[in-house]
Amino acid sequence: MPSMVLTKEDLLAHSRYIRDTLAPRLAKESNVFSGKHAVDLTSLRSALEELHGRSMTVEILSFSRIEKALQKIVGAQGGGWPPDVVRKARDLLARWEESLGPLQRVKTDLWASGGRLDGLAKPGEWLWRDRVQLQTEAHAGAKIPKPPAWHPEIKCNLGRAHQDGHSGFQVGDWWLNSAAACRDGIIDNPHFSITSDGDVAYAITMTEHSETAVSKDASCSYTPHHDDRGAFELMATINGGQRSFVRVLRTWRLQSSLAPVAGIRYDGLYRVTGYGVKLSQSPGTDDDVWRYTFHLQREQCQEHMEKALAHPNSDQLDDWENFKAGLTEASGGEVTDEDMAAYGQASWMPGAAERTARVESIDSGYFSPTPEGQADMKGEDLADDSDITPR
Repeated sequence: MPSMVLTKEDLLAHSRYIRDTLAPRLAKESNVFSGKHAVDLTSLRSALEELHGRSMTVEILSFSRIEKALQKIVGAQGGGWPPDVVRKARDLLARWEESLGPLQRVKTDLWASGGRLDGLAKPGEWLWRDRVQLQTEAHAGAKIPKPPAWHPEIKCNLGRAHQDGHSGFQVGDWWLNSAAACRDGIIDNPHFSITSDGDVAYAITMTEHSETAVSKDASCSYTPHHDDRGAFELMATINGGQRSFVRVLRTWRLQSSLAPVAGIRYDGLYRVTGYGVKLSQSPGTDDDVWRYTFHLQREQCQEHMEKALAHPNSDQLDDWENFKAGLTEASGGEVTDEDMAAYGQASWMPGAAERTARVESIDSGYFSPTPEGQADMKGEDLADDSDITPR
């Protein structure tokens, strides 16, 4: 018997390594456990032996996802796993099924204390589509029922959101939605893409078509929505020393090669090196609006972008699927990407004091065009959106 008892954190690490590293490697290579990787097989056998000598609980499984790792081993197509490893994994799964019931029912409670959605509304308590329906009825003159107390009395950690630099976050940190990211204080509002305090910007959340011209060194151009707040504060970060850097997050809805396949991910610090602005027609209207495009250069002295691209990992994707299933069950039908994004906003309702503070920081004023009809450029000498290329 191994002398060291594996904690649930240890088991989570084993599960991640099996699912995110060993299984993909086995799908591409042969003799994965030979040479310098022989220690991986020794560690795996030791872990399986320890699991055989202990009882299992639903709590440990829901935290560690170790049963999903063993299912990956047992269900691998084409082999590759040593026969004794497959046999032990199959025996453990059978024993756990007998004592705990069907393992597919084991899921992490996302809204539990410490969970990914701790403190946020559950989808069954107030769906986005319900909110839209109430607004529609209000315009039609119908009496709106009092909203249920579906949202928690929590506020964004503005002190953390309005700090320069990483603000205690690490490249690759990941959340299910923007409301959870706001709760933790990496951004200050799930409804706007720019986090700012009225003076300078601290973070950008990229989604849909807001990122263009991505280069190999992860520099890019960013175009916020025309009615998004914070463009003036983002300009103020140019040539601002340490304050030239902003935290950049990307969502799964972003049309970019760097977008995560699910959720919202922190990709590190970027320097705002320049911007351009031009007058263009607002989609679906006859109105002309100013559109800003900012050039961003990723800071080199930080974790490589590869670390960010490793997320979401396997257990994060488990929670994403669990999240989608919860929304589907609550809505009684198929959940679209729009539903997923809307829940990320509707599940967050900041307090009145916070709303007031944000109203005071909204940009005001206008950008005066030149006689040629093209607005002045600051930072790099940029003529229009097409001229903004990574350098």
